[in-house]
Amino acid sequence: MIFAASPVPSVPAPSRALLRRPAFWAAALAVLAFAVYHFSFPDPTPHDQYVRLADALLHGRVDLVDPPRYLESTTYRGRHYVMNPPFPALLLLPYVALRGLNANQSLASHLLGGAMAAALLLLAARLRPRPADSLWLGLLGAFGTILWYHTAVGSTWYMAHTVVVAALALGVLETLGRRRPLLIGLAVAAAYWTRLPAIMTLLFFVLATAPLWAPAGLRAWRRIDLGYLIRLAAPVAAVVLLNMLYNYVRFGTIADVAAALRPGISEEPWFQRGLFHPSYILRHLRILFLALPVFVPRPPYLLVPWGGLALWITTPAFVYALRAPLRWETVAAWLGIAAVAAVDFMFGNPGVSQFGYRFAMDFYPLLFLLAARGMGERVPPLAKVLIVLGVAVNAWGVLWTRWGWVAP
Repeated sequence: MIFAASPVPSVPAPSRALLRRPAFWAAALAVLAFAVYHFSFPDPTPHDQYVRLADALLHGRVDLVDPPRYLESTTYRGRHYVMNPPFPALLLLPYVALRGLNANQSLASHLLGGAMAAALLLLAARLRPRPADSLWLGLLGAFGTILWYHTAVGSTWYMAHTVVVAALALGVLETLGRRRPLLIGLAVAAAYWTRLPAIMTLLFFVLATAPLWAPAGLRAWRRIDLGYLIRLAAPVAAVVLLNMLYNYVRFGTIADVAAALRPGISEEPWFQRGLFHPSYILRHLRILFLALPVFVPRPPYLLVPWGGLALWITTPAFVYALRAPLRWETVAAWLGIAAVAAVDFMFGNPGVSQFGYRFAMDFYPLLFLLAARGMGERVPPLAKVLIVLGVAVNAWGVLWTRWGWVAP
């Protein structure tokens, strides 16, 4: 008997159109990333300062009432304050209004991490029109970097990096698209009020949008569109003023003194020359480029170094940033990275408890942009291998730290 081959069912045209939409894949990656982050570290973090600050704000306070002793906080005139800027706590207000101090900050970090992964995929789709290529870059952003570990843990210091990356990714996405100055400014403002050094990325956003506000070139000062620059800078300036007011309410000064007021900080070995000093730069560079896994003569043989791991190990695909073609946009990105690093690298504490080098996440969206540009029109096979390798390394980091296989 001769059997006729059954026809392969075709995908309806509306479904094919849906599969080509970046928003569909961004939503799918957000769900996947949330699930992976939550499975990686499902237990609530005990370092939930943002939940406690959100609860305090809902009760008309900016100080914490009887926080646990293990929580890092600043003490001033007998009151305890969160050291970090408050924007992530503002994001948690609706959740904390429902759950109070029972709100799970790690769960909130996982949700924000899903949004961050979606933002990175949308950015990738702006850079790569082919869905397959943007998916590779989305995989890199969600699981091929130390964002996986830090977002999954969700402690206050780590969650701050997640929010910064999400905000800056949206800012870069807008910069590569319609370049609406108000939205770009809001992205920078959100990043700044999460981690203060992120304000230095403003240099990138100003330079990258120069064709709009200086169409005749930077030397033609009379033709510069000051209105565009004012609209871009206005949200940032407003939040800087709000931060000054926030500091004044807490400490009676507009200066950012929260870290300096933390009890015992001047006695820590990291800060022998103050909180910031150029001599600290080498500490950061050693971790960023030279920190290696720790080998031991017993299982599991390879331990995660708790003090940091080199960037080229945790995310080898970032080496493609070095191949990014020299154009106005990429030069602006390198300058933005240098501006952020100039602040982060002079801080005495290079991260301490971390997988990889977490301060680099303050400029990850710019590095992501450069790496994508360096890969050319399509993601090459070698880049795909490096992305998969990065996912494997970060999975190793998540599992080994969860099981306690770490070295001091």
